[in-house]
Amino acid sequence: MNDFDRIFDPQYTATELFTNRVDEHTAFTTALQHHVNRVLDGSATLGVTARRNVMNFYGVGGIGKTELSRRLESWCVGGSADPAGWSEVPRLDRPLSTVRTDFHGSRTVNPADIVLRLRAAAAGGRRRFPAFDLGFAAWWSLARPGMPLPDLSAGGFDVREQITDTLNDILSDVGAGFGVGPLTARTGIRIVEAVRENRLRSRTVRECTPLLHVLNQARQDPSEYVAATLAGLLSWDIENLSPSRRPITVAFADAAEYIQGEDRTQERLFNRIVHLTPGTLWVVTSRNRLDWDAPHLQQILPASGPHVWPGLRLGAQHDPRQHLVGNLSDADVEQYLRAASGVAGTPELPEGVINNIRAGSHGLPLYLSLSISVARSLRGNAMDESAFGGPLPELATRVFANLPRDERDLARAASLLPRFDEELIARASGKTVGDAHRLCRRTLVTRDDHPLFPYRLHDAVRSAIAHEPISNPGAWAPCDRREMATKLLTALRDRSDALLGNSERRLDVLEMAASLCAGQEMAAHWLADALSDIPGFAKTADRLPNPGSTTWVGQLSGIYEAWRRGRGRRDRISYLEDFLAQPLLPDIRRRASLRLAYVYRDGDFDDALRVLRELLAADPDSELVRYQVARTLRTMGEYEELGRHLDRYPLRDSTTSQRIRSDLAFDRGFLDEAILGPTVRAGILRAQGEHRVALENESSALWRRTLHDRSTIQECEAVLADADRFGEVLSMRTALAAKVICLRRERAAARVVVDEAQSLIDAKGQRTGWREWVSRGVLALYQEESDAVEELHESWLAASRRWSPNYQLVDRVFVFAGYPAHYESRRVSPSEAPAVIDERWRSIIEKLVCP
Repeated sequence: MNDFDRIFDPQYTATELFTNRVDEHTAFTTALQHHVNRVLDGSATLGVTARRNVMNFYGVGGIGKTELSRRLESWCVGGSADPAGWSEVPRLDRPLSTVRTDFHGSRTVNPADIVLRLRAAAAGGRRRFPAFDLGFAAWWSLARPGMPLPDLSAGGFDVREQITDTLNDILSDVGAGFGVGPLTARTGIRIVEAVRENRLRSRTVRECTPLLHVLNQARQDPSEYVAATLAGLLSWDIENLSPSRRPITVAFADAAEYIQGEDRTQERLFNRIVHLTPGTLWVVTSRNRLDWDAPHLQQILPASGPHVWPGLRLGAQHDPRQHLVGNLSDADVEQYLRAASGVAGTPELPEGVINNIRAGSHGLPLYLSLSISVARSLRGNAMDESAFGGPLPELATRVFANLPRDERDLARAASLLPRFDEELIARASGKTVGDAHRLCRRTLVTRDDHPLFPYRLHDAVRSAIAHEPISNPGAWAPCDRREMATKLLTALRDRSDALLGNSERRLDVLEMAASLCAGQEMAAHWLADALSDIPGFAKTADRLPNPGSTTWVGQLSGIYEAWRRGRGRRDRISYLEDFLAQPLLPDIRRRASLRLAYVYRDGDFDDALRVLRELLAADPDSELVRYQVARTLRTMGEYEELGRHLDRYPLRDSTTSQRIRSDLAFDRGFLDEAILGPTVRAGILRAQGEHRVALENESSALWRRTLHDRSTIQECEAVLADADRFGEVLSMRTALAAKVICLRRERAAARVVVDEAQSLIDAKGQRTGWREWVSRGVLALYQEESDAVEELHESWLAASRRWSPNYQLVDRVFVFAGYPAHYESRRVSPSEAPAVIDERWRSIIEKLVCP
């Protein structure tokens, strides 16, 4: 069966009909053969500077690049009949695998997804990729703690199971065996430690020097750039296979124009992956040519210049190289129109109509598809030649106008979003899912493999609907579009609330909501709140619209810029200070100021208090700000000022007021009351779905129960597992410190936990803190290890930490050990002398350290 047989199918469209595209197919075939030869002769490797593994088909929108990409993929794996004029699929001595990445409607590159798909494509019964599997598992554990690996299977092989088998086979003593469930931050740290200490069963992997560099970088910052670098480990594994076992992989990257340009942050990730996979042939389709050969990009892209990408230079003669996808010829257009005329619901096309379409199409397949749709809508009516041959936007408008009324409203709703699904637009529009289902089968709509929102309108169609003349029957005025955008935001909010346990998919929903706000210049305060709940501000920043000073969402994106480009704490403070110096909407200024205060509070208490007091002056009724000021004053030991603050700004929420009372009780050594506040608050927050703040309260309650000698190993493990799942490092450290104290009678077991805590601190680039000094001090005192106590005391004094209630406890532990007090005790309550509190705490410590 050939293409023209298929056009009898009423769903078949001209965007699928390539009228053979013989030149493009020939170029691909030539590039594929050259690539296969390089894989076989060993020249497609990381050690060869010049990369000849990418070709680019570029041209204007609507010319059929996506269908070309899909057809080439289907052809090279023998998935469809060859169009007339295409040669036979090359006969290879091994299977050829393909990977597809679609950037339509996206501003971001997902390196982890791409490299994992490449790993899946290369899977085989006799192929193992140990360096990649170790590197990927470690990165995933540190960047996506608590999330299971995606379930990818290829060629009958369960890739996720293969990766976990690799971990169990190669890592000899990192603890319990790995399963296919969630990988946690502790998993990643164990892998990093095993590789650093050379505790690997595989000699080959021990010789992979890049693996250690990748893991060290992932330990410091498990960024998307590190994920892109994992592609190099996959290539390293492949190059260590015998030539006869090396896979042949072709990767198709469609709509690359969505990630090109601007600051090149996303294109940089894609460039990194392509450069580190010389054994994969990349077939890129884009509206723009790739300019990676330009020498001036050397400080912007990881790999650039003519010596790296000789095939991308203008005038390059040998494939793989860049090809401008031209319009269909007049002969191709006429051939298609005459074949479609009078069949599959299309009326007979008069000669004048064919001529007008041919003249107006300029060879664009999308134009032909839309023209046939107009013709089909005129069945039984006289066909006016003047209705054909107009500009593409006008044509899209005509097709849109011929839809049933309910489908027109659904299409109008869909045009407000870069992607959608049937249920979303049906609910917002008040139409049936059946109507949405029928719309999604129309020529106007394209389907791809997005996990939540698989449908999109072609850019030309979206533009045409957005500029629909108000004179058209049923056309929307700007206020109508805004009303529909509000309904879509409500539907997206409900979808977000239903995905509280899945941060990845929830971020997909929030990305759509942010895009909608950007397009309609709307504000959605629930969106800002929800975004703050997503772990990993840097990852969230990449999914938001471009920062801008004139819109609410543009300014919101501006806050998240502080977490991009690997900024550390000081750089983040500097950015937020500069950001707040410019004109901002009141809501955005409040949110940015809160973020700055939280960053300050990690050491700069005075600055944090200053910012919080400014917020309180602007909004004295804010319960959140009242509470944060109170917490900051307590952390600073400003107890008299805290009392005056609470008299003037009492906390009206029972859980916040009880938490502050419990904190003050802790500072005085009344542990029963100290435990109550965070325990009650955690339970209420859990019921409200605020799991992150609930976890912080649970870890505080655990620590206080432990000091009261009322916690168990199982309770420590429960908090540790929850914190590990969410990647909450401070809560993990609290749980580990509590576990050390619980194990103080078993020195060997406790030392194992001490080492694990130190590995966590090192992996996250943090410093030893009060948790570690208290727990290790208690252990050393209980075990009567005076040298260990002395070493701990010296390291604590050398750290020179500012006073806080928690560091006051560290001092009390060492005072119990016989050292002079480092801090002067604070008067927490006017009615109680500091010496009384000191004695109460001495009694608590004595119960912990005396056998």
